[in-house]
Order: sequence, then C-alpha cells, then structure tokens
Amino acid sequence: MTTNPVADPATFPVLIEVAEERGRQDARFGRQDHADGTGPDEANQVRFCVTVAEAADFARWRTDLAARHDGPTFANLLTEEAFEALAEADPAALRAELVQVAAVAVCWIEAIDRRAARLAGFAPGDVVRNRGTGEVLTVTGDPDLWDPRYYEPADVGGAGEEGIA
Repeated sequence: MTTNPVADPATFPVLIEVAEERGRQDARFGRQDHADGTGPDEANQVRFCVTVAEAADFARWRTDLAARHDGPTFANLLTEEAFEALAEADPAALRAELVQVAAVAVCWIEAIDRRAARLAGFAPGDVVRNRGTGEVLTVTGDPDLWDPRYYEPADVGGAGEEGIA
C-alpha cells in the first residue's frame, strides 16, 4: 500500500521544526539571497579532506572566508551544514544538524523562487524604495502593482557576517 509521505503524521512535526529553524535564520541573518555556487565547473570544496570531520572544518573555514570577502554561496552554506551533520556520531546532535541542513535547503529553494519571480518584476516580500520619496516599503499584494519605474530594490541589510547557520 502506497502512502503519501506528507500525510504521514510523523512528518509534520519535523517540517514544523524545519520551519522554526528557517524563522531563526531569518531573525538572525535577514533574508538570504546568495549566489548558488553550483555547476559542473565549480571547485570541489572538500577535495583534500580525508575524514568528514576534516571536511566539516574545511567547509566551515571556507564559508567564513567567503563571508569576509564576497559573501558565501548557498553551496558553501549547504556543504558546511551537510558535513557538520556527517561528522556527528551523537544521534541528538546529528538530528539537530539535519534540521539545519533541511532549513538551508529550504532557504535556497525560497531564494531560487524569488529570483524567478523577480524576472517578471518584484515579488511579495521584496523590500523596495520609492524612487521619488525614498520611502522603504515591503511588496505586498499583487506584485504587478509595484511598477519598477517608481520603485527600486532597497538594500536594507540585516544579514549577518556568516550567512546562515
């Protein structure tokens, strides 16, 4: 008998935990819109590591380095979180790391969806500045009403130094 995994009662509490972690990420770092950092020609970030503990340390270092320079990519963040999970032997710590992995993946998906919506203009939740008055607003309702002739993207900050954790 086939069941729908979303309808499984054990799934909902886990998804709620992931959503709560997403809320903590947004509260700490603001909305994240990093570059993907993916593709067949991207460097393998952990190629010289022998153990997963070494890979976790290297991925953490690489993400911190990127945060101090041009900003981390989602690939940096997810690689760091994934190797931190893989380096865990304690089931409770592993579970906590996996919630973070899932939350980073959800954040990345949200950013991809915002990019796609932005191709057609602004998307709900975008922060914009009125070109005439300088007033900073959040796009709500129908994004088509937020004409780019009158509004521009507003850089309002809020992101932490390290991206998502």
